Amino acid sequence: MMHVQHYHYGIPIQKYYFAHTTQPTWRDVLLPTAYMDCYAADKPALFFTEYRHTLLTDLTVDETVIFQNFSKDARNQIRRCEQEQCFSLNLDTALTDFIPLYNAFATARGLSLFTDQDASAIGSDNYRIFSVEHEGRPVICHFYLLSPQQRATNLLISASSQAYNHDPDMRRSMGFANRCLHWQGMRHFKAAGFHTYDWGGYTLNTTDPVMQGINRFKRTFNGQLTPIYNYYSPFYAFIEKLRNTLRKLRS
Repeated sequence: MMHVQHYHYGIPIQKYYFAHTTQPTWRDVLLPTAYMDCYAADKPALFFTEYRHTLLTDLTVDETVIFQNFSKDARNQIRRCEQEQCFSLNLDTALTDFIPLYNAFATARGLSLFTDQDASAIGSDNYRIFSVEHEGRPVICHFYLLSPQQRATNLLISASSQAYNHDPDMRRSMGFANRCLHWQGMRHFKAAGFHTYDWGGYTLNTTDPVMQGINRFKRTFNGQLTPIYNYYSPFYAFIEKLRNTLRKLRS
């Protein structure tokens, strides 16, 4: 179970990823505590449940089987990226390279920014950042949460550079490179003994064009649609409700 903790106004806010207990301590019940991205439907006592879905890619089968399960279009784009050799792969991307790229992406999308404090709360042993680079700079980054105990990796963030928004050829090539980065990420995690590549969520029945596009992209890798559960203590559930209300007011 991966544990993340940070403080807000002196109050410890805790998140546990990938697994949970059905009998949490009274401290976890009383404080803002969340069990995130759980695959089991057994609700912890006194907690609230948020139902979600994700796509999972099984990394236990042969590499060739994983690749052949992708759509034909996805396989062709990955091969095209590898043949063109316009990008280089970096499986040890520095946080200092990731943060400015992601924050520019987040600003354009109206998302929350990512800080050094966020990374510290997660812990350097609990994440990895992969990227594809062009002319020595990352243009696409994937930020993964790691759970060696569950042998699962979760795609927390996928972001691309905003520097080429007006260059359709480059954006097209970056689309190929993004697929290639996912594939190389799968290969890396499989070799490291991970069993599950979690795509970080899938939004059912969405009418948001952006989310529909993300869904279409993820579906081309033919992961298994799987229910997942977030479990929130009463205090954490109140905070989430307040956050959602404020988001709606801003929009």
